[in-house]
Amino acid sequence: MELSELLKPLAGTPQTTTAIVVLLLPLLGFAVLYLFGRKLPRRGDWLGISLTAAAFILSVWLFTQTWNTATYHSRTSWFSIPSNFVSDFTAGILLDNLTVLMLVIVTFISLLVQLFSVGYMHGDKGYHRYFAYLGLFTFSMLGIVLVDNLLLLFMFWELVGFSSYLLIGFWYQKPAAIAASKKAFLVNRVGDIGLLLGLFAFYTYFRTFDLEALRTLIGDGNWANSNFILSYTLNHQSWLVELSPLFLTLAGLGLFMGCVGKSAQFPLQVWLPDAMQGPTPVSSLIHAATMVAAGVYLVARCYAFFTPDALTIIAIVGAITALVGAVAALKQYDIKAVLAFSTISQLGYMVMGMGTGAYDASLFHLTTHAFFKAALFLNSGIIIHAMHRGLHHMHHTGHVDAQDIRNMGGLRKTMPFTFYTYLIAAAALAGIPLTSGFLSKDAILSVAWAWAQTMSANGNSLYFAVPITGFVVVLLTAFYMARHMWFMFFGSFRAPFDVQQIRFTHKLETERIMLVPVLLLAILSMGIFFSLNPLSFSGSWVVQGISLKNHAITLLAENLVQAVRLQDDANHLPHILIGVASALLATVGIAIALATYNSRTSEELLQERPSGAFAKLSYNHFYLDQLYRFTFVRPALLLSRVFYRVDKRVIDYTLDYGSKWVVVFSKITAWFDRWFVDGTVWLIGAIAKLTGRFGRGLQNGKVQSYYAYSLFGFILVILYIVLF
Repeated sequence: MELSELLKPLAGTPQTTTAIVVLLLPLLGFAVLYLFGRKLPRRGDWLGISLTAAAFILSVWLFTQTWNTATYHSRTSWFSIPSNFVSDFTAGILLDNLTVLMLVIVTFISLLVQLFSVGYMHGDKGYHRYFAYLGLFTFSMLGIVLVDNLLLLFMFWELVGFSSYLLIGFWYQKPAAIAASKKAFLVNRVGDIGLLLGLFAFYTYFRTFDLEALRTLIGDGNWANSNFILSYTLNHQSWLVELSPLFLTLAGLGLFMGCVGKSAQFPLQVWLPDAMQGPTPVSSLIHAATMVAAGVYLVARCYAFFTPDALTIIAIVGAITALVGAVAALKQYDIKAVLAFSTISQLGYMVMGMGTGAYDASLFHLTTHAFFKAALFLNSGIIIHAMHRGLHHMHHTGHVDAQDIRNMGGLRKTMPFTFYTYLIAAAALAGIPLTSGFLSKDAILSVAWAWAQTMSANGNSLYFAVPITGFVVVLLTAFYMARHMWFMFFGSFRAPFDVQQIRFTHKLETERIMLVPVLLLAILSMGIFFSLNPLSFSGSWVVQGISLKNHAITLLAENLVQAVRLQDDANHLPHILIGVASALLATVGIAIALATYNSRTSEELLQERPSGAFAKLSYNHFYLDQLYRFTFVRPALLLSRVFYRVDKRVIDYTLDYGSKWVVVFSKITAWFDRWFVDGTVWLIGAIAKLTGRFGRGLQNGKVQSYYAYSLFGFILVILYIVLF
């Protein structure tokens, strides 16, 4: 196989050209709004919304052109290095089912977030800058989705990190926001180190970053003597690649490290709860459809590169993350913190699904999660906005946290629209039947159970810990969401002002432009939009459209090939039993929450604090921040202080005083040069001058003088002879 043939340029099509337009529209909005937004009418919000709406419409058109119809791929030569050992570097656009699905999700959620932000961010000093950053963020995520090679993907990957830094720290007057933005940026860089190592590992042996070429090469390889063998030609020279399973596993885990950072997997999930310091619509965009989805998307794009051992580790990491996030959410009181930890838990589900072979189920859950999590965050923004409004109207001078759910209560009567839309989205998150979340969770749990059966065929039943953890998380999720809903919407209002003051007007609970996005998202959280049978995922158009049936998965062992593909019910443990178990666990979780909090008075709810070791462990997120601060941050700061002091007191001191001694020495040298060297030269010159004058006096042209000089010389000679 000639590698140059795999990388040959591919002519563009109307579809790929349109995809480039979709990519550039948000970037155009960013450039115009950042440079001129302050001078535009309404400070340019209409421009950002219009460009994103156009991108969404074009994405829908691309979806209709591509979904289960065709794959469009355009490629051009980017640059080349004159060497027989290096292939040309290419750049291109790849449109397949997964790409167009993500295009629609990203542009749709971004559009709704921007519409919501018109009301939420009204009057903010950085209004135009906010919409500009949203455009940059959308552009970055669309770049990750559209590009066809890992090098370009990494560039957009880093741009997403930079965009999140700008948005999380948007309110730069708040120290907490600045700290959160730096934390998110730095923690993600830890994962990106692994991603870079993985990229270079694959490039070293396959000589290309192109995803389609890599999939083709790996698909043509085979296993021999427990090693992966592949032969191909590059610039008419034959190459034989023989790689050990350990190397391939480590290279794949390097790629997965990028997902660990970006998609907030254990142990790098600590940045995501702090990311809520940004504006709430930003939290919705980050948690639902852009930044955190990028890691799962990366694993999906590179799925053919993972070995069974790598997938097992991915499954374990995902299960741990799902459990840690769910446990941490149990005792949170900040409305956005509960949702942030739930995002960590749901991302763990997706990664667990990827590791257990539920490729399509994980992407299905990514899709459903985008809608109901965006609905939850935007609804929480409505509630926070309303609480601030109440505090403003009452001119309350005491400290009341507008985001603390202990200060809420009884909001279902004052904010009924928010209550019902929040209820639908929360039910989807908890996996209640008839919601989209039930379908996608059921799919992941079904395949995870089948994976555990396949992997435990040798008698090792420990693999069942992964799906069992998934079932435990179902119970915990239902509990903390029921608790969350009870604190906010039931009982009596607990803040020290009139609950009616939180409404926008007597007829409206908030601005209409903020109600439309949450209504659409709540409706799309219903299962009927993803499967005609809202109790079974097997007929879902998403699952059928992104299955692995046409993907080469040579790196996987033969006994895993069937386990990593979502098959018919007859090939797995009956899905109906998994669905019933999941629904029962969710019901039990809700019942436990209601039994726990129904009997508590308003005063008890207002004064609740985490008590007991487990509650404190949950509230403090297993003290991971404190652990990292003690083991990494403090030593790094201490080391930096040591280096600073060495620099100031040793290096700078040495240079400072050394320079002073150099100045002194130079002055001494200058004095010596001036008085001795220059003086000696001057003295020799003066002597020569005097001698010349004396000699010139002797040569006066008078015979008498010459005679006298001769006589004087003769006398001196006679004296010398006589005396000596």
